[in-house]
Amino acid sequence: MNHYGISAIHWNENLGEIDEVLLHKFVEHEGTFVLKHGEPASCSDVVNLIRGGDMVWVMLSAGRQNYKNTDHVRINVKRGRQAYLYSCTRSGTPTTALTDLPRFERPDDLPPRPPGVGSSVHRARPT
Repeated sequence: MNHYGISAIHWNENLGEIDEVLLHKFVEHEGTFVLKHGEPASCSDVVNLIRGGDMVWVMLSAGRQNYKNTDHVRINVKRGRQAYLYSCTRSGTPTTALTDLPRFERPDDLPPRPPGVGSSVHRARPT
């Protein structure tokens, strides 16, 4: 069983959910476990890790290049059978720890919507 940590998320505005995470693997180095540099991973990749028996944690920054694992990351399934990730305590109570992580942007992201605009598509009004 391997252990992984998520330190940041990518929020997909169109879907209204997390679609990618910054995933770190715990590795042993000189008798101590450390986190490898984080790599972007799709949620389906994380789902496959969990289904394969690996443990995934929410990782909060605890200073320069130091992290503290907090909540577990688990899988839930929507009606359409699409799996998604959520965080929970050791006892299984859902938390907001995963969605509260820092968010990262991708080059193909749309620019942020101005306040009061209900759609990510801006239409010019005729004058």
